[in-house]
Amino acid sequence: MLHNIVYGILSLVTWSAFFYKAKDLIKDWRNPELRLLSLAIATFATPFVLAAPWLYVRLDALVGYPNLVTLPVYLSVATCLSSFLALLVSWSSAQSKVRLRHRLIVGYAVISVIAMVVLFLMGDVSDAEHPIDFDAYYAHTPYISEFLLVYSLLFAVSMSALMHLCWRYSKAVNKPWLRRGLRVVAVGAVFGLGYAVPKLVSLRWESHLADIVNSYVAPMLASISAGLFAVGFTMPAWGVGLDRARQFKADARAYRTLHPLWSAVAEAFPQIVLIQVPSPRMEHWGARNLYRIFGRLIIEVRDGRFALRRYSDPEVQHTGTDLKFLVSRQVTEIRDGQLLLLPYYQPQVATEARTRAQAAGLDTDDEEAVVEAAQIAAALQARLSGHTPPQTAAETPHDPADGNIEEEQAWLTRVGRAYHSSPIVKNYRSAAKCQATDVVAP
Repeated sequence: MLHNIVYGILSLVTWSAFFYKAKDLIKDWRNPELRLLSLAIATFATPFVLAAPWLYVRLDALVGYPNLVTLPVYLSVATCLSSFLALLVSWSSAQSKVRLRHRLIVGYAVISVIAMVVLFLMGDVSDAEHPIDFDAYYAHTPYISEFLLVYSLLFAVSMSALMHLCWRYSKAVNKPWLRRGLRVVAVGAVFGLGYAVPKLVSLRWESHLADIVNSYVAPMLASISAGLFAVGFTMPAWGVGLDRARQFKADARAYRTLHPLWSAVAEAFPQIVLIQVPSPRMEHWGARNLYRIFGRLIIEVRDGRFALRRYSDPEVQHTGTDLKFLVSRQVTEIRDGQLLLLPYYQPQVATEARTRAQAAGLDTDDEEAVVEAAQIAAALQARLSGHTPPQTAAETPHDPADGNIEEEQAWLTRVGRAYHSSPIVKNYRSAAKCQATDVVAP
């Protein structure tokens, strides 16, 4: 029962990994490395379907020969291991060496497969079904013992090579998800050795403990190895997608946080706005209405660009596909607005806001963000009230980013959050204070 459950779960995991890569293979079927990877994953997934005891005995009954399914199971594993090795050689070797090493790998694999087929057919495994303990039961049967030896040696050699190549190559690549994937595969190869070594030992050491390890512990280690392989070899693909999803989430949060501050600055200085018809739609993004927003996008894309023109909504084409552009635009326009607001900055506003932030126990970064947001809010109020700014030079806004656009976005997002939600800043957003009016009056 346990083997059926574990093999069933691993079948879903490994076949899911295969179909995940199959879509890339369909797009680029001429890519030899992609073909090797797809073949390796498919042949690694097949044994978990065939070796499940409930299906194993039924297939044997269908062909009328006990334990015959063991042969395609082990041949699939041999093909898988050879494909993995060939793939790693392609990744890690110079092109002048790839062809020779591929020939050696394929030659060794072909010799092993032919030997396994011949030895299995020469042996006698027809006494009873052994879907779980085949290796332990026939470990000392003529020809089958040699069959298992050839298979176990191929498995052990392949796992050792995979472990070595993956770990060495992971140190040379500069793509984070590829590096992580190779290290996961290397760990999976260690568990694979935990499967192969007990089988080799049991062929020469006959004991009850060895049979238990060979029948139960080793398959579980192979199952762990299979799961790690499925994760590791597909990680470079879905890991990048995960980063994109995280980036999209971060950009959406930044856009939503920056919108109140950007809207106030854009309203004061319309000339700084790149897209003249702002759309506040994304300001209200949340779990409850996210489906409506993307649903609207699908409908609008389906209707076509020409139908969208009359609605004068130029951000529609960027909302879901180019969010990074919108956030960068907000950052740039907020900074442009700050430069225009500098003459209205008031030193006493910064002093008062800093005192209140320190009294509230804010850390240094949040304190500076509150001070910056308070200066912007007070400057906007002062400009709105129609007062002429003083002729004295204004203090340059706090800028910890030093030209780094990512840090600039993070900093202004913090300022935007303070502008929208800080109770200290809300005092300056409400109405122009008498004290501020006196200072900026001509």
